[in-house]
Amino acid sequence: MLAVGTGGPASAEVVPDIEPLPQPLRLQHAIEAVNAMHPRVQQARARREAAEAELEATRADRDLRVDARLEARWIEPNDNIADDRNNDSRATLVARKLLSDFGHSRAREEAGASALEAARQEEWLAFARHRLEVLERYFDVVLADLAFARDTEAMAAAFVTLERLEERNEMGQVSDIELFEAEADYQEHFTQRQRSLYRQQRSRAELAEALHHRGRPPANVLGPPLPLDLPELPELRSLLADLESGSPALAAERQRVEAATGRVQAARSESRPRLYAEAETGYWNKEFGGDRNPFAAALVLEVPLFEGRRGDARVGRAVAQRREAEAERDHAMIRARNRVRELVHEIRTLEVQRDEALARMDYRDLYISRARYLYQMEDEADLGDSMVQQSAAAHFNARTEFELALAYERLALLTGREDLSPFAADATAFGGTP
Repeated sequence: MLAVGTGGPASAEVVPDIEPLPQPLRLQHAIEAVNAMHPRVQQARARREAAEAELEATRADRDLRVDARLEARWIEPNDNIADDRNNDSRATLVARKLLSDFGHSRAREEAGASALEAARQEEWLAFARHRLEVLERYFDVVLADLAFARDTEAMAAAFVTLERLEERNEMGQVSDIELFEAEADYQEHFTQRQRSLYRQQRSRAELAEALHHRGRPPANVLGPPLPLDLPELPELRSLLADLESGSPALAAERQRVEAATGRVQAARSESRPRLYAEAETGYWNKEFGGDRNPFAAALVLEVPLFEGRRGDARVGRAVAQRREAEAERDHAMIRARNRVRELVHEIRTLEVQRDEALARMDYRDLYISRARYLYQMEDEADLGDSMVQQSAAAHFNARTEFELALAYERLALLTGREDLSPFAADATAFGGTP
């Protein structure tokens, strides 16, 4: 288990009404704390809710509509009418329901349903990508603390060297040039340690932001036990096949194409006739004529006869949008296939680097054991440098493990294969739409 130290001072700006993070913070805690109220996820949720509302509005076009019409009318009566009053006010109540538009509503509903499914996929992806960001920020904290420990030991070793040279310089055993060189070396290590300190503080703040705990950066963070339990990498051909059949991102692109296709059908059918059922009742201040009946019902067929170039323009725009969606789908497939190849090669390289990191760790463990023995025997005094090299090896090993785990996570998300996720057992993102 990698234990890491405290970060910098917390900001005064705190998100209220959120349960504090556990202390010390472990990786499982961070994954469980992935917040669906983070703005990144809220944006995708809002788009999904908008798609739901749009589909509901399309379906509502078939609902019964009732309108009241109130008219306060003053007229100049016709000389041939016995009732010569000027008041011709009236109140009417009209109920109207669409019975059929010969496929136009169905095409719109199908387009809306596909758009909604795409929005649901995007919401799922937003949550999964946010979870991946939390993993990245968590590992950044662990690596920042390991780097700080390494640079602190390097600064301490440089300081000890400087003190010894100062004593020897006073005795005339070393020149001023050697002393100034050691002082410059110490200042360089001190500056590097300050960078690492600020990186510690910044990485904690970024983790708190990712977990939607602004102003509450975790003080103590525990790294996962190393080496990590990682899956076996499948063959590239198998991954490419899984990509086409199971990729959530590509599924969203296909749904967008379906939605665009439905909008083309809707545009083409917009000029079709519409059949309505109507019922009307009302009150008139003046009673005359056949249109002043207390109740009337009718079947009304509305047939568009001429709309100029509007129809062609409407269909042309929808067709162009469908072609754009198809091109984006195909381009997304190209990008995804290239990304799978890139991740596979990255994982294979990191697996080789993993062996290198383990060899470094074994070497440095033995080397520091020998250095401690020689230090106790006062035969040599390079224990400080040995500790620095061991810390550097630990940092390199952890960085390799984390990069490898993140590469597998990205591959799992891209292909939709949960079994490739090293942390799938703790992942809420792989259980369906959040």
